[in-house]
Amino acid sequence: MTPVWQVFDRFPRLVRDVARQLGKQVAFRVEGKEIELDRQILDELGDPLMHLLRNAVDHGIEPPAERKRHKKNPEGEIVLAAVRERSSVAISISDNGRGIDRAQILEKAKREGVLGPHVESLSDDQLLRVIARPGFSTAESVTAVSGRGVGIDVAMTRIRALGGSIEIRTEPGKGTAFVLRLPVTLAIVRALIAAVGHERYALPLTYVAETVEFGTTPLTTMEGKDAIVLRDRVVPLVDLRKLLGTNGGAPAPPPRRPVIVLEMGERRAGIVVDGMLSQQEIVVKAFDAPQGTLPVFSGATIMGDGVPALILDAAGLV
Repeated sequence: MTPVWQVFDRFPRLVRDVARQLGKQVAFRVEGKEIELDRQILDELGDPLMHLLRNAVDHGIEPPAERKRHKKNPEGEIVLAAVRERSSVAISISDNGRGIDRAQILEKAKREGVLGPHVESLSDDQLLRVIARPGFSTAESVTAVSGRGVGIDVAMTRIRALGGSIEIRTEPGKGTAFVLRLPVTLAIVRALIAAVGHERYALPLTYVAETVEFGTTPLTTMEGKDAIVLRDRVVPLVDLRKLLGTNGGAPAPPPRRPVIVLEMGERRAGIVVDGMLSQQEIVVKAFDAPQGTLPVFSGATIMGDGVPALILDAAGLV
């Protein structure tokens, strides 16, 4: 395990140089430098953090004159922080800048056919999905700092490959925060082993909030899809049988099916499986998905009987 300061300490100069290049005043603060992560994860974090910090200076923090007009301190602030959350680590990059213009993003997304004409507003999750599309950018010109539409895309791809997730929070005039949630280690994780048809799948326990039995909680719909009501909160459902297309040739689903409730930050989803087999520690191995494979797998493991099992990517399911 390696303290995050070994990567974080390279960024104050980066932020200072980018701010000077753009004629902006930016104070940069680092918190949680003592938090430790797997060395392999830290090595992979450098590029995503660099892209997000560049975007924060370029797109987030306003020029001093603009900040003065809005009665804000002419010097903006960016905070890079790490916090331990159970068996994961949350790394956030937050600024007190202008925030993301949802209307501008929505208009461009409609114009490019990314969203249908009927969409009237963007939630934080929808906003992230739009700006993380390869090549999507609202910058009026490409600079040496940003504007190529690759920053968020690169960060999202790299973080998900590490078994993590990205969330966004933004408020006009107050700023934007990106929150990266990552497992503490890649090598060995505690996982819930679930059965779907003839196959077994592993779900890292980091993201498992609870389990319930399908049919014992009130059913409803959310945006036209099945959902359950769990303690007055609507939780969308994902039926792995339907998602993975395992009905053909597979045994009929049991009459009583468990729902594994995943939680990533404020987002939740219930994963309907055929059964839960065990909890065990698994060794995570790299997984190069064949072209056309659904983006819901983050790796693979070899079970005790020598049969491989795919590891489900919570970020792709929630």
